[in-house]
Amino acid sequence: MNQVILALLFCTFAGLHSPVKAQEKAKPEESEKRAESKKEAAELRVQVVFTEYDGEKKMSSLPYTLLVGAPEGHLGSKSSIRMGLRVPVVTGSFKSGSESSTVNQQFTYIDLGSNLDGWASKEENGRFNLHLNLERSSAYSSGSGQKASAISGNEVLVSQPVIQQFKTEVDLFIRDGQTIQSTLATDPVSGRVTKVEVTVNVVK
Repeated sequence: MNQVILALLFCTFAGLHSPVKAQEKAKPEESEKRAESKKEAAELRVQVVFTEYDGEKKMSSLPYTLLVGAPEGHLGSKSSIRMGLRVPVVTGSFKSGSESSTVNQQFTYIDLGSNLDGWASKEENGRFNLHLNLERSSAYSSGSGQKASAISGNEVLVSQPVIQQFKTEVDLFIRDGQTIQSTLATDPVSGRVTKVEVTVNVVK
């Protein structure tokens, strides 16, 4: 009889402790999985530089930096930069009164500046797939009463502001520390060349 009671007590004791041991084993496994998932994702510091040249002369250089998440095997969340100005442009004029000689001007505002959107994913062999959507706009004028260069036989009157627009969308396979010249474009009016360079560094 005593042996039966001891056997029942042993089974009950073993049953109470076996789930605890299973949970203790599960905890390290879960922490290992979390650590692996963190290792799979990378954070990239992406520098985009717009450089404008007039012939061989560098006219301007505008750098922008994005922090872009790069999960393994698929594009991560979008990172964005919006930087620019709202510029007033004269659209007309009017007199403030029927007998007044004062002429008032009418204005509208246009958005000028840079828009950058970036996504990335971590690929094989230490490379990253970087998707960029880049836009830049600016205004220029050569002086009142003068004319700019011809575009397809039509001259542009520069007494009105001329808006330069640049857009590009690229997919780059790039490594940590690498710099790639992704785009080169020529302004059809001024003849100036815009180059885009992209550099990626893994944040450690």
